[in-house]
Formats: sequence, C-alpha cells, structure tokens
Amino acid sequence: MTHLTLGPAGVRRLVGTVVVVGAVALAVLTIAGRPLIGVGAYALAMIVAAGSQLRTDAPVFDERDETISDEAAGWTLTVFGLASGVVFPALTAAWGLDLFEWQPWSSAIALFVAVLFLTYGAFAVVIRQRR
Repeated sequence: MTHLTLGPAGVRRLVGTVVVVGAVALAVLTIAGRPLIGVGAYALAMIVAAGSQLRTDAPVFDERDETISDEAAGWTLTVFGLASGVVFPALTAAWGLDLFEWQPWSSAIALFVAVLFLTYGAFAVVIRQRR
C-alpha cells in the first residue's frame, strides 16, 4: 500500500485551495439557507488543510511565508483602518442628520471593526511593554 506524499509547494497549493473552497462554501450555503451544511463543508476543508500538512517530509511554511503573512496582515489592517476611519464617522454623521438608519448588520460590522482594532491596540501595548 502506498501513501500519497506531497511536496511543500503542493501542500501549500492544496491548503490555499481548500481554505478558499471551504470559506466560499460556508458563505454560499449560509446565504442559501443551509448554514449547518456550510459549517460542515468548512470544517471538512479545515481538516483537510491541517491533515495535508502532515503528508509531507519537509516544512511546508517557512520564514518567507511568515514575512509575507506579516506584510499582508499589516496592509489589511491599514486598508480597513483607513476605510473605517472615513466610513463610520460619515455614517454616524449621516445618522445624526437623520440621513442614515443603523441596521442590525451595519451595527454588527461597526462593532466587529471596533473590537478588531481595540484587540490590535491591546496587543500592540502588551508587545511594546515586553520589548
């Protein structure tokens, strides 16, 4: 009996593919009114992503991947931070002028963004104090 062993590049492609497919399946199936099937598809994709990393003889991710991930995370926070710094004050001003009504979904997004950046700020303070 032979076992499938992928090289690091193949595993990276597989991980990227199943993560995207799992996330899209979760979103599409949730919108289609089948959230539990969506969660199941997402969980299966995450199991495949984690398990596939055990099927190679060499490291899958290295310092280069960490550097790329760190830079992508930095740009993501920058873009969302700048956009949020414009969008949410504008929506709040529009609400104050009775030109906009906060909906549950828009309130949830605003709360999520606030918690995201408060968490980032807390980690930044703790990390700075440790150094």
